[in-house]
Amino acid sequence: MRMTWQHVAGAALGLALVIVTSACGSSSDDAPAPDPTSRENASAVKGAEAVQRRKCVDCHTANMSGAAKALVQAGANDPRVELYPPNLTPDPETGIGPALEKPDPTSKGYTDDLLARAIRSGQDNDDLELCPQMKHFAEMTDFEVYSIVKYLRSLPPVKNKVLRSVCPPLKTKEEQTAGK
Repeated sequence: MRMTWQHVAGAALGLALVIVTSACGSSSDDAPAPDPTSRENASAVKGAEAVQRRKCVDCHTANMSGAAKALVQAGANDPRVELYPPNLTPDPETGIGPALEKPDPTSKGYTDDLLARAIRSGQDNDDLELCPQMKHFAEMTDFEVYSIVKYLRSLPPVKNKVLRSVCPPLKTKEEQTAGK
């Protein structure tokens, strides 16, 4: 077979295209790959796994509706402590309430960011500290904490009125009985 100038030019053009593509990258490589562990990729399925792994169900119960009886071990060092893990279902009256777009002091609900803050730093939607017995997960990634938030939002609402915890000096027995 005899090579014509068209064959040589075609081969040279193909070789040049391969060199340019490998040196410069293709257009699909220009954008950074999405981070599968970012807040935007959080999922309720991963949140359910995290709730089990972090043992949240040990205190908040299997359906996350809270505990009607005080946790026995909570007052081991201080008999004044009565720890009632709250209802974390989206029940509007007894749980975390509906998801809010922005904080609303007239509503019981939490924004996703306020729920994440409560899990990480132990502050409720009124900027009050949770009882110190509640584990704080400051090291939790955005992916994990927002996956837990999505999971809590996906739960069916459970009407379960839980007493307010008593953990002096943060939360007193008088506040609990006053219904605050």
